[in-house]
Amino acid sequence: MGRLAGFTMSDLSLLRCLYASVEAYGTLIDRAIQQLGQGRVDPTGPDQKQLAQLLINASDQGLESQSLDALMLDSLLRTNTGEPLSDWKRLGEQLQNGDVDQAYLRQLEVLAQGLE
Repeated sequence: MGRLAGFTMSDLSLLRCLYASVEAYGTLIDRAIQQLGQGRVDPTGPDQKQLAQLLINASDQGLESQSLDALMLDSLLRTNTGEPLSDWKRLGEQLQNGDVDQAYLRQLEVLAQGLE
């Protein structure tokens, strides 16, 4: 009892929490892509500011910031060989500086697809 397809209730709770986090990262990235795609580059805007910090924190797997979100994002977005899909720190700093172009947007789109 308490098992569903080999999972305990605590396993299912953990999976729900992980799924909610992935969904939140995807939503944040999607909102930033939409805003940036409309030419609204505002490094002080809440979505862009939050995403920039998350990307920077993910560059060291959240060690310095003690960010579980950064660790999870970094862990989710790696190649099969364990390499990061992108240079998180550079992407975050570009967003903080408002240095956003079409190549930057494509990189964010790759991140969003990786989360799917």
